[in-house]
Amino acid sequence: MAENESTCGTRVALMEAAAALFAEKGFEVVSVREITTLARANVASVKYHFGSREGLIDAVVARMAKPVNDERLRRIKEFEGLGVVTVTELITAFFEPLFSEIQNSPLSEKLFTKLMGRVVGDRSYELPEEVMGQFREVASRYVPAFMEACPGLSADDVFWRIHFCFGVLANTLTHRDILKKISDGKIGDEKLSVTLKRIIDFCDAGFRQ
Repeated sequence: MAENESTCGTRVALMEAAAALFAEKGFEVVSVREITTLARANVASVKYHFGSREGLIDAVVARMAKPVNDERLRRIKEFEGLGVVTVTELITAFFEPLFSEIQNSPLSEKLFTKLMGRVVGDRSYELPEEVMGQFREVASRYVPAFMEACPGLSADDVFWRIHFCFGVLANTLTHRDILKKISDGKIGDEKLSVTLKRIIDFCDAGFRQ
């Protein structure tokens, strides 16, 4: 039993160390040795638990994405049978679970927002099929709802507008500190809930355009 607990603890420690380093530096530059040093594990433990460095990245991303997508699906299910749902309600249901996950993460808010931003916008290779399957399921439920909320939009229109919204989200989460520097500290240092409201308002207007 103790051995199993130790093995599980090492796996979690590796994912948490990797998440922190990926958030700070990006997926491409972090080495296995950096991760294992921070996790206080041996280099071979990455292969044992995840098969490879890429497998560890996939595990980190899946660990973040699943609760977000599960909550998105729960919310869209609540809307079914209620008649036409507004664009604002749909965008809020789509984005709020991500921000809730940020607030519940063992990582600091700054690191988790950076990591989420990198997952959405910086990853140079494909997401794992497990996560892609989740996103496809979410899309299959949200795209028809957006089409109903915005009569006249095709499925293509909705997919593109969701894609643009992801771009706004990724840039905001990953580079919020740049805005603070450009404004000489006057803008950008605010509660995450306020930033979320700004993103929702902007994407809401874009969807309706």
